[in-house]
Amino acid sequence: MGTFFKKLASLFCAALFMALSLIPLSAAYAEEPEKNFIRWVDNKVPYEILMSAYEYEVKYHDSDTVDFDFAKALAYLATRNGNKFSVKKDLKALSDLVLSLQQGKKIDDYFGNNRYYKYYVEAYDAIFSQFIGEYTIEETDEKGYGLKNYHPFPKGYWFNHSDDFGNSRSYGYKRKHLGHDMYGSVGTPICAVEGGVVTELGWNRYGGWRIGIRSFDKKRSYYYAHLRKNQPYIQGLKKGDVVQAGQVIGYLGVTGYSFKENTNMSCPPHLHIGMQLIFDESQYQGPTEIWIDVYPIMKFLAHNRASVYKDGMDYKARNLKKTI
Repeated sequence: MGTFFKKLASLFCAALFMALSLIPLSAAYAEEPEKNFIRWVDNKVPYEILMSAYEYEVKYHDSDTVDFDFAKALAYLATRNGNKFSVKKDLKALSDLVLSLQQGKKIDDYFGNNRYYKYYVEAYDAIFSQFIGEYTIEETDEKGYGLKNYHPFPKGYWFNHSDDFGNSRSYGYKRKHLGHDMYGSVGTPICAVEGGVVTELGWNRYGGWRIGIRSFDKKRSYYYAHLRKNQPYIQGLKKGDVVQAGQVIGYLGVTGYSFKENTNMSCPPHLHIGMQLIFDESQYQGPTEIWIDVYPIMKFLAHNRASVYKDGMDYKARNLKKTI
């Protein structure tokens, strides 16, 4: 009799286990639905296209009849050409677009519901949303509209660069170069491209003395690396500080590639600058980071370089553009 009840109990437990296995997991253990956000951006807009779109943006920014938008114009071109830009063809396409806008068309009329167009609008807005706008000049209070962000090298300081994004790197481990190297002289003042909050400051075995600055809207994070030995930063700069676009933040050097702090590399002095895009906080640090090619952007920003002067041990910028 005991054996019969043991078998019955065993069958009951097995049936109960199977039944429970068919019940959906509770909300506490169920997988969260996948978030919908951009996970990769391949910035291929040539400098010439950026400049042409910028000139149209400045020309029509206060127009009541021509509805031009810098980011949407770039998205229009990228959707049209499949992100394979041709300077000659796309300059013509941009000119034709403006002619149609002068006749009352809207950019959204062409690809408004196209998912690729929506993707490019969001991507280019994340890159350029704080680059162009209204500003007032410090000290003079003169108002204007145009480039608000600054080139990292101030006026009067030489630099040289080429498009090196994606080139191979081997120190520590084999990887791609996810930034942009700009060569210059040791001690050249380095300016913040955009205003934001200092998130990283100190030694890194790869970047040497470096600075990380996250934009106020938190969509972009800038990385300035290989700063000068012994005096990499302006005096008093620390994590958590708020910096302004064009403000001097440090000095060009050649530090890095060493566990030992304050060590120079065996290569020409240069600034490594990178721009990371952030569509979700999970992308901020780790394997899902999005770094873009900023070579054409640096050429674009060369039209807005800060004027600096020596003030004691440091350099400062004068007459910066401040957002209205």
